[in-house]
Amino acid sequence: MQKVQVLTLLCPCVYNVLMQVFRLKISQFRNLANLDLEFYPRFNFIYGPNGSGKSSLLEAIYFLSLGRSFRSALASRAIHYEAQQFNLFSVISGQISTTLGLEKTRQGKMRIKIGNNNESISALAKLLPVQLVNPNSYYLLSGGPKARRQFIDWGVFHVEPHFFSVWQQFQQILKQRNAALQNQIIAGQIKVWNSKLIEFSVEITRMREKYLQQLTPLITELIGELISLEGLKIDFYQGWEHQSTLEDILTRSFFRDSNLGYTQYGPQRADLVIKLRGNPVHEVLSRGEQKLLAYALQLAQGLLLKKMTDKSCIYLFDDLFAELDSVRQGYLIALLNRLESQVFITVIEDTLIRILNDNIDGKIFQIEKGEIFEKNTFS
Repeated sequence: MQKVQVLTLLCPCVYNVLMQVFRLKISQFRNLANLDLEFYPRFNFIYGPNGSGKSSLLEAIYFLSLGRSFRSALASRAIHYEAQQFNLFSVISGQISTTLGLEKTRQGKMRIKIGNNNESISALAKLLPVQLVNPNSYYLLSGGPKARRQFIDWGVFHVEPHFFSVWQQFQQILKQRNAALQNQIIAGQIKVWNSKLIEFSVEITRMREKYLQQLTPLITELIGELISLEGLKIDFYQGWEHQSTLEDILTRSFFRDSNLGYTQYGPQRADLVIKLRGNPVHEVLSRGEQKLLAYALQLAQGLLLKKMTDKSCIYLFDDLFAELDSVRQGYLIALLNRLESQVFITVIEDTLIRILNDNIDGKIFQIEKGEIFEKNTFS
């Protein structure tokens, strides 16, 4: 297998600084009725035919981090069809060793425990940073701005302690301003909401810009390891034009905002603008090239998280090798092998895993009809 050069911002792996899912118990989660698994701190390969439960296993880990599914907006669909609730329990080891528990009922009630304490979803996300990389990751480039804002805010959330509080306050003020617009409030009265909206908008934008200034060099370096994209440019659109203040823009757009019933400008409209030689990347890159670029974006976030907080991100790769040739597969695995992260990778067949036996260390799991069997550990 071809090797990539060691990146200047990576350092040798030290297992005791990893944030990892050491043990995972699953009860009544989709077709995974009753499992108790122990994972490796580095690579964990899960192979099996389509529909066997590979994605469900990754979904369970994702749920433990974000309290929601990446497959359906209806959490009840993740509950086994014969059950009234699912339960997830995990032993997390690394810088902080603790237990996580999550219970979700068909009525929508969710209970979260970290150690012996009841906690919120934001506490889960902070403790267990997870990045999902799947066949739809290219939507980060070709989809609407929402996915790219979420991409930015995932990173800012993990490195800026006050971001979540400011973001929550902004959302509340934005909701109130939009309600006032829908009630046809007069221009003079809207200023009471404008003042706070501007304060929180400026702070959110400051944190986003600072984060992207640190992230962009890492993205550029990783892209160079995976794919040649000369002329790539990454810009940040803050949600309003730089030439004017948000106060002036809100004043000028008041009557149109009022007619529409919502606020047109602000950080809720921010975007990451990625172009290649002046063209949107999704218009000039192949699907495989888009996936590699999306991988570089997400891997860069893990690198920056490690650099700034000494906390490792957990990567969930669903169908990693789809649409990638063998050379690119080798580059990506070699790069992942140098990251201080726990990695979960699903594949349909174990052929590729066997080829990698001399290059990585980890565990192999086979899944069949919701049952998982540990096959062996790489040496």
